[in-house]
Amino acid sequence: MPKIRCTGCQKVLNVPDKAQGKVIKCPTCSTKLKVPVKKASAAPKQRKQRSADSGDIFGGLDIDDYDMEDQDSQICPYCAAEMDEEEVVCAGCGMNIETGQMDAKEKKKRSRKGPDPALFYKKVWGESWSFMLQEWKLCIQTGLTFAFFAVTFFVSLYMVTDYVEAWPPWVFWAGMTFLTCLGAPGWYWLLALKIIRPVSLREKFRSDRLDADTFTSIASGIRAIFWPLILMLPIFGPLVLALILAAGLSFATGDPLLFIITSCVIYVPALIFLPIAMVHMTARYTYKGWILWELLKIFFKNFAPTIFFLIVGLVALIPVAVIAVPVFVFLFKGYTPFASDIILNLNDKATLWLMGIVELGNDAESTYYYLIKAMLNIMLASVVLTPLCIVAGFSAIYVMYANGLFGLYNKRSLDLVETIKEGTPATFWVRYLSHVIDALLYPLAGFLVTANEKALMLGWVINGIGLVVFLFAKPMLPIYGLIWAFYMNWMYWAVQESSELRSTLGKDAFGLIVVTEDDKKMSMKQASTRWLLRLFLDAFSVLYLTTAFHSEKRSLHDLASKTKVVWKGER
Repeated sequence: MPKIRCTGCQKVLNVPDKAQGKVIKCPTCSTKLKVPVKKASAAPKQRKQRSADSGDIFGGLDIDDYDMEDQDSQICPYCAAEMDEEEVVCAGCGMNIETGQMDAKEKKKRSRKGPDPALFYKKVWGESWSFMLQEWKLCIQTGLTFAFFAVTFFVSLYMVTDYVEAWPPWVFWAGMTFLTCLGAPGWYWLLALKIIRPVSLREKFRSDRLDADTFTSIASGIRAIFWPLILMLPIFGPLVLALILAAGLSFATGDPLLFIITSCVIYVPALIFLPIAMVHMTARYTYKGWILWELLKIFFKNFAPTIFFLIVGLVALIPVAVIAVPVFVFLFKGYTPFASDIILNLNDKATLWLMGIVELGNDAESTYYYLIKAMLNIMLASVVLTPLCIVAGFSAIYVMYANGLFGLYNKRSLDLVETIKEGTPATFWVRYLSHVIDALLYPLAGFLVTANEKALMLGWVINGIGLVVFLFAKPMLPIYGLIWAFYMNWMYWAVQESSELRSTLGKDAFGLIVVTEDDKKMSMKQASTRWLLRLFLDAFSVLYLTTAFHSEKRSLHDLASKTKVVWKGER
């Protein structure tokens, strides 16, 4: 007859052999106990019948005569947690009571970093709502920021498309239109990163430490606007170029319809990858958030939570759509609120009424009339757009926090890159991405490259010559343009890669450096040779693809110049 000690009252109990492998209750404290199975011996002894007076609480009694066995549950023999009778894997410790080993699925689940991904679907609605209500001041601030940029954008667009015709002021308002269209997405991008990072790391968000202004929002908007273009360039390359041409054509003709259509074709598909990319933008190495192939792989690994997040985002935008649709249908005409018949009539009457009050006459062609009408236009546009933008601010904060929860609960499968060993070869896609950025920046080499004073001075001399050619010798512009492009290209790549930076701005943004085969800094001569080889050997993307297949991820100009592009690591 086996003996067991009750874990509740610590009494030693003698239990019948019939109770082996079953769950019983202690008659003293009712604690549930798992009776171990005694190994069978070669010659089992005859069970001795004890009397009720022997001191054995089970003496003379059959266990079947008492309700000591719990038929509905059992106890885990490893952690003593309660289990249902039909359960094999303990929810408390993950052990399989039949095999005596940790269950494979439970082991994988417990080894996963971060919380259970399944909780994302349950908690995203309520936690995002609570955060939005808690940060209501930030929601209003976001809405007012959206309103400021929206009003200035539509004022500038109205001036470009319907009012200004002279060349100098048209260029000014066109520039204002471009800059102000960056503001709202820039604020969203900047604020989203500020929220997503602490949420995904289980840290407290501090809204009082948020420092952003108009200029930082516009600067951040450049990344927000160009991210889809860079992302979709590998498959929509011609379409991206068409979008850039459509933007110029839209400004020239005053009809942005073509620009809107081409933008939707590029930007809408890119939005599918936005929640994944935003989480990667908060990592130490952000390059995966810019590369379509990397995002595609991560997207399929996180298909269900990504689609669910997009649904959450669409639901959050419903209040905005409810207000926006009637506003744009009834109060917008010609893509701005200033050309609407309703607003024009109100402004005409209000302007003449104000001119009558201050005794400025009622001449609709006077300077006073246009000045007062312009101010009323802006005021009325603000009244129309501000409520819409404030609602959008609440929705935006809700979506930002949901994006942070998306990163928190799916951190393991998002493949975030926080550490890279120094000297690891840079792969094709990250080099492609940095090259695209460098190709966009090299015309600004005269402003950006300051590592070599002599090269910079010569660059400004060439810029000055360009101004003289433009003013007095325009037929020479094509020849001068080739010389200028050749020199700026050389200065951007060769000067930067031979400097202490050992990198271009595009490479440095992702943590890449260019070194010799023995891991030393290149000289100016080596960097110039490398630049010239790159210019001729890897001028076409087909030749540049050698990076993807080479064992050390080196392209043709790397091999020819005995250099390599590697990660600079944590140092």
